[in-house]
This record gives sequence, structure tokens and C-alpha cells, in this order.
Amino acid sequence: MKILSIIAQKPSSTGSGIYLNELVRCFKNMGHEQEIICATYENDENVVSSNKDVKLLTKELKENIKYYEPRYNEVVFNTDKVPIKIAGMSDVMPYETIKYSELALDTNLLNIWEKAFREKIVEVMNRFKPDLIICHHLYLLTAMVIDYVNSKDYLGIENGEGSNNELPKNVRPKIYGICHNTDLRQLKQTDLKREYIKEKIKMLDKVFAPSTEHKKKIIDILEVPENKIKIVGIGYNSEIFKNNRSLGRNDDTVWRQDFANDKKIVIKLLYVGKIAKKKGVLSLIKAFNKIDRDDISLDLIGGAGDKEEYDIIRKETIKSQNKIRFINPMSQIELAKEYNSHDIFILPSFSEGIPMVPIEAMACGCKLVISDLPGVKEFYDANVKNASIKYVTLPNLINVDDADDSELSAFEERLAKAINESINDNSFFSPELSCITWENIAKNMLDS
Repeated sequence: MKILSIIAQKPSSTGSGIYLNELVRCFKNMGHEQEIICATYENDENVVSSNKDVKLLTKELKENIKYYEPRYNEVVFNTDKVPIKIAGMSDVMPYETIKYSELALDTNLLNIWEKAFREKIVEVMNRFKPDLIICHHLYLLTAMVIDYVNSKDYLGIENGEGSNNELPKNVRPKIYGICHNTDLRQLKQTDLKREYIKEKIKMLDKVFAPSTEHKKKIIDILEVPENKIKIVGIGYNSEIFKNNRSLGRNDDTVWRQDFANDKKIVIKLLYVGKIAKKKGVLSLIKAFNKIDRDDISLDLIGGAGDKEEYDIIRKETIKSQNKIRFINPMSQIELAKEYNSHDIFILPSFSEGIPMVPIEAMACGCKLVISDLPGVKEFYDANVKNASIKYVTLPNLINVDDADDSELSAFEERLAKAINESINDNSFFSPELSCITWENIAKNMLDS
């Protein structure tokens, strides 16, 4: 089968980008022919021009799991041809972006964005002629894909014109859409072709939702028929993320890399994701500072989208009596090593789909402290056995993912308490995650 995957963002750097690449890997191993439409910048590292047949996002993937990806058809932004930034599904992204709300206010910018993707869709569709299209995010680009695939320009007489004896110009492929939660947020917050998007998304052949909670939102916000929606959850790469702690947890002489060889540090905490307020990072630092111990450290791995916000978060660490370190984003191979060298993974985010990084962390032997996000506990209870997870009640939220400032202090107290409880929890745990590998999710999608 010929499969075309489409995303309006970079095919890396974010959870949805990793989701795309993992599905591509699994479909490739199943023997399917594939191409991808995505956004990039001209100076991106590891980006190969679209006239090449192979694009390797990381050297490690090639060397460690023999992951050869198919052709990537890139819409290159910040160029003479497309003189705007990539539009980010979140308002704060780990790379430079324009907001969809800005496109809503500027017809010229929106026209540039739409024209760039429309040309790429037309070129790839007419050359590749896929049997199945998988679109990431139930948003504007997905709506445009549906629009073109159902158009007279693509289908010819199948759209109603011409002799009944003539063959159609092209055969309409099936079109699937994957919800990543940020799309629902944009639909609620941004008045950008909302009715057009709703009209087209309802025409998808199948919609994949992270959880029951997201299925309800898809029905409520987009009015997609319930029988078109399938819950698939989220997955992880079991070849990369695995427990390699050959030494005991209390032996930090070899695998543990401490701050300046400070042997007082025996408990290592980790956060992975965007360095942003909406991800709860500022609250995490404040909660960390409330913990009265000198034997813990906190590593924050991720990129920053908003410099002013990032500076505020960095300044908060100056008040810390403990040890906090900021680390740049890294390959999945290196990230697996970091998970393995930490004890507790913390995700204090105010809004997510079913987050991927806690699953990766569990696979590498970490305990979890995470926000009690809608649908997450239900998903973990159904798919994860023998894990150590502490859930933290969220503050009241405004505009989907902005915390009520008056409730942040109490949230930070709850977060600090949960971290302490996790530190002191010495009960045995050995997470069983075999139900949620990417291979299972890919097969589940194609069996729809």
C-alpha cells in the first residue's frame, strides 16, 4: 500500500513529529511504500533536500535500529518563496514559529501559508497517488487535504462531470486524521476558518483519538460522527527506550553522572519537554525549591520558544537552594540514557493529549509524578501494569491551558508533596508496557 503522511510542522522536535516518524518506521517495516509532506527551515540540521530519496533525522536511528525513512517533501519556510515562519500548533514551540492566531488576523500571511502547502499537496498527490493519507492534527492543513482530494481537479469526472463511460482521473484515497490535543485547543481559541475546518474534518474516513476524553471533545467541538472515531492512545519505541540499569538503584558510582561529582546528590529528578509556563515548568521549579533536602537535583531537557518566558523561568532557578540544570534537546538514543540515569520523571503540564515522554521514562525504569490530565490515568490504568505513578490535581484552567494564577501556589504545594512521596516510596515497581508499542498502534490504525 502507498501511504502519504502529512504534518504542518517539523517532522521532529515535538511529540506529534515523533508520532509521525514512529508510524513511518512501523509502516516501512510492514513493507508499505511511503512519502511525507512536512514543514522545515532551510538551515535545519539533518534536513535533506526533497529531491533526495532518503532523509535520516538522526545518525543514531540509522546505526541502532536500521531506520531508513522514505522521501520527505518539505515546504521550506523563511525563504524568498515562503517568507513566513512555520505555524505552531502550540503558541509556544521549541523552535521559531508564527501563531495560527496571527494568520487569522493577516490575510496576506494566511495566503502565503496556504499557497505553499497547496502547491506541495497538488504536486505530491498527482505524482505519488497514495492509497491512504494520514494527516496529523485535525486542523487547517488536514481540511485543505480533504478539500483537494475530493475536488474535480484531483478526481476529474468522479466528481460528477464527464461521460459515465470515462474513467476517473484519480481514485480517491482513504484519509485518516490523528488528534494530538493541540488541534482541539486551536479550534476553541483561534477563529481561523473554524467552520471550514469543521465541515471538512467530518469528511475524514477515520479519526484517531488519544483517549476517551479526547473522543468526547472531538464529537463536541468538531461534530465528527462517533462511529468514525477510534481510540488508539500513544506509543513508545521499545527498541530505544528500555531499562539498562544493570547496577542497583542505590549504586551511583558508574551510571549516575552527578553535578560536579557531588556525591550528596543521590536522587535525580527529570523533566523533558518545552521550557514553558503552560508545561508547568515554572511551577515545577517553585515546587522543587519547597523540598527541604540537599540530596536531590533536577534536570530540565528541552528547547524554548518564548525567550522572555524562558528568561523568567531561568531566573527562578537563582533562588534555588538545590541543584537545577538546563539541558538542550537531544536525540532519542541520548534521551534514553538520561532516563536511565534518573530516578523520577516529572510532567507538571497543564494540558496534554496522552503524553509520550512519561511512557518512555517508565520504560527506562523511572518513577513518575505527573499532572492528573484528562484521560491520562484512565489510559495508564488500562495499558500499564506495575508502575509507580503519583498524580497531582491540576489548578483551575482558563482558556484551555492557562492556569488560574490564584491557584498556582496550592498546585505547587501538591506537586512538592507528590515528589516527596515518590522519593520516599521504596516499594517494588517494574512497568509492563507491551500493550503500547508503536507497532501495535500502527497495526491498529491500518486494521481500521
